[in-house]
Amino acid sequence: MTRIKVAMVAVIVSLLVAGCNVRTQEFNQRVMQDLPLEVQQVQTALDQYMEQTPVLPIKSTQGHSFYEKYVLDLKQLDAFLGSRPANSFEKGGSFVFVVANPGEGKNYQVRVLDLRVTEELRDLNRRVDHYQRSNGEWPQGEREGEEFYRLDYKKLGIDPVTIPSPYSGQGSLSVLINADGELFLDYRAEVMQLLEKEDKDTEKKADLRERLWEDSVYVPAYSPLMEEKDGEPILSTE
Repeated sequence: MTRIKVAMVAVIVSLLVAGCNVRTQEFNQRVMQDLPLEVQQVQTALDQYMEQTPVLPIKSTQGHSFYEKYVLDLKQLDAFLGSRPANSFEKGGSFVFVVANPGEGKNYQVRVLDLRVTEELRDLNRRVDHYQRSNGEWPQGEREGEEFYRLDYKKLGIDPVTIPSPYSGQGSLSVLINADGELFLDYRAEVMQLLEKEDKDTEKKADLRERLWEDSVYVPAYSPLMEEKDGEPILSTE
């Protein structure tokens, strides 16, 4: 009798887990469908706002990578939005809306940054800081370029963290660390795929990160500057 009860409980748990997975997949699909519309909604609101005010409505942030620094303050756009996007942080969602090209006159482009990535890196940062305090060095692994290293998970005593790429949908992004213990994400594989598909007449970009967000709703969050050298993306410092 006991075995039967255990078996029944196991079946029920399996069904609940399967149901949760299906609902999670359906939810993620809805988010992916809604995001382009929400980006356009915020883009329209920003364009209307900028017709009246010359200063970008951004929050005061202190991120160490480029795209963290230009988060839009949706409160300042309320008069033009009607309602805030359902997937925005302000409405309990996982995304903040950012300006992808703040230095390019008035043709500002709106994209999103995934706060779930921010939370993953924040947790890693706590572990990295603890390791540095205990060992007097950063958990640096293999060198990647002149200024960066792969994060050494063995030194941290944890399994590698999986951060899916928002662009290819395949594989995960490697976490990098610099000499100051700051964490970044490596998008070179995604950029390389784009470079391989380009025509010879395609305009060259000084900052290859632009290639990623031009045809996507996402900015390459926590990416260091990338420049092209001999046809390949090279990590650089801002």
